[in-house]
This record gives sequence, structure tokens and C-alpha cells, in this order.
Amino acid sequence: MRSHEFESINLERSNTNISITRDLREKCFIKDGSPLWWGTDHAPDPREYISFDEFIGRLVYLGNCRVTSSDAALLGLPSREKDVYLYPDPRVPISVIELDVNGQNLPLLITVRPYHEKELDSSPFPVFLNEHRSIEELPDYITSGGVINLPEHFFPHIRGLFVGKRGNNHFWYPLHTSSWRDFGRDIEQALAEKKLSFIGLYQPPMSDERTYGEVWNELKGKGDLVEQRSPKWIDFPSVEVSVEEFIKDHQRSDLLLFYPIRLEGIDNTLPLVITSKTHKESKVRRPIVLGIYAENGLSGRSRRSGILRIKQLQLAEDISRVISEDFGIPVDTLLFTPQKGRPKYQRVSSTTLDSEVVSPILGVGCK
Repeated sequence: MRSHEFESINLERSNTNISITRDLREKCFIKDGSPLWWGTDHAPDPREYISFDEFIGRLVYLGNCRVTSSDAALLGLPSREKDVYLYPDPRVPISVIELDVNGQNLPLLITVRPYHEKELDSSPFPVFLNEHRSIEELPDYITSGGVINLPEHFFPHIRGLFVGKRGNNHFWYPLHTSSWRDFGRDIEQALAEKKLSFIGLYQPPMSDERTYGEVWNELKGKGDLVEQRSPKWIDFPSVEVSVEEFIKDHQRSDLLLFYPIRLEGIDNTLPLVITSKTHKESKVRRPIVLGIYAENGLSGRSRRSGILRIKQLQLAEDISRVISEDFGIPVDTLLFTPQKGRPKYQRVSSTTLDSEVVSPILGVGCK
């Protein structure tokens, strides 16, 4: 195992410089809009943050091995040689390393999928892990000429640009290194200079669009918390941003933010849709949670996606309280009350129901 020593990064409330994020976004090097997030308290798939030194120390080095994947085999690609490091602990690790890439000091989120039996419940099904459940048996298998057949995310990799930690959530933007190959090569060169060439640049097999089908399914079984029959979307042009940009600019621009929240009694992290105003006719810019974003995972006419409007007062109050404390500014939540004729929309703070009735709020279409 190689020895590395890296300076620890203080993540608490640390954030990538907004100008760096905007620069990479304008160059199309990272995903547009709001960042994605991973939470250490996400019940369905818990993760843990560890320092980069600890991350390196936990890896098991198997040597230079022949590797392939099911996708490569389907394409008729031959196996290749690779320095193989696997991660034996059950929780998915979150770590961050700072790399000098073309004069910019970029904090990059590093992770790996555990080589552990708990991953037998994951998709796609790891056939190789099912056949070789212990790392201890792999050296003999490799010595005998065996080829390691694992998806790329089972090897250490850069997941994206780390842009900050708030509470238990770590925020990051996917990198577009496949479409901007020079950017990818520059990152690989920076890794090589630190003798970390075994860390790959992971490109997910799916797009980085949000779906949150698991959120849809859980809320469907939670009674009358949200309206799922007809999800909506905003009826005004907006710029999708990060939380730092939202807090800084919400009084000057029409902004939209996707942001995670964890609530007691709900397993999944809820992706909120937060805007700087309620609807296109509104002249008031005041942060508000319009609802929870989710999709039902179906296609065609059965597909449903968009903002699930909050119908329960207590849920609206809880969301407003948590978000206001997190952001350090008052953030209301929209309460939707179905009724004959015209439905009612009201702003809810963490403790009171605003007498202001706001209507109309959302467009009739779905995203």
C-alpha cells in the first residue's frame, strides 16, 4: 500500500468559492443549476465522512490486476490492467481532496462502493461480489489468472466537485469530463503528480437529472401529507442555483433551489423546491418552499413528476423551521388546501399561518 499524507480539510460550513463554481459552470465543466448531495444520515444508504488519509488507509491493495466489467464484455472490449484497490467497510465513504488543476485549487469529492456483502442488494447486481464474497480470497484468484469483473464505481473515484457541507449533507456537482476531455486529462495529471493515478474519473451510466422515485413511493404510503395526483411546476422563468447563491441573491433575482431536508418519521431525504417568489405575478421576493420534488418512475401518460404540494400544516411548519435555521434567514412553506372551486394557498412560517392568501401559485404543467 502506498503511503500518502494530505492536509486535513475543515468541512464544517466550508464552501467552494462561488466564483470558482460559476466559472466551471459557465465552461460546462460541471452540472448546471443546484448541486447534488449525499447525507451521512440518509437511512436507505448511509454514508460516512472520513479524512482522505483515513480513506487511503482503509483501502485494500490487490496489486496490478486484469479487470473488466459486464458493460465492457457486452461491447466486446478486452480486459485491461489496473492497480486495484477495494474498500472493505460497509458504509459508503465520503472524502475530499484538494487538487491544483490549471491553477485552480479544486476540492474534489472522492468515494468508492464498498466491496461488502451488503452491496448484494444494490443495482446493477454485482455478480462477481456474489461469487467472491471475501476480499481475502481474491489474491489466490488473481494469482491463478482470474479477472476482476466489477462496475467502475467499486474502484476509488472522483464523484464530483465538492462545494460545501451543511449539517449532515455534503454537496457536490458532477464533472463533465467525458464531454470536455481536456478538463478530464488535466485532473488525471493532477492526480498523477500526487501518485494517485489509481483514482478514476467516474462517469455515471445515467444522466445527472433528478428523479427521486424512492421519495415518491415513500410519501405515497404516508397518508395525506402531499398532493401526488397532479404535481406542478413554477410558472415563471428562473435561474437554478446553489444555496450560497440563493441566500446571497434571492432579493434581486428570480431563483430556484433544490435542497435536502431530513424529517423524523420519513426514511428518505426530501428534495425541496425553494424559490424567491411564489408565482409570476408576484412582486414580493421572499424565500418560500413550494413543495417536494419527486417522480413516479413511470413513462408515457402514466408519468408524474414535479412539485408535490404540502397539504399538512404540521409538515409545512416543520419544513419552514428547519430550513430557516439552516439558511439563517426566514423561509416560509406553501400550504395547499384542496377545496371546491379554487384551491387555497397560504404561506406558513415555523410557528404561524400567514393570513396572506396567495393564488395562483403554480403552472398547470409538470416539469
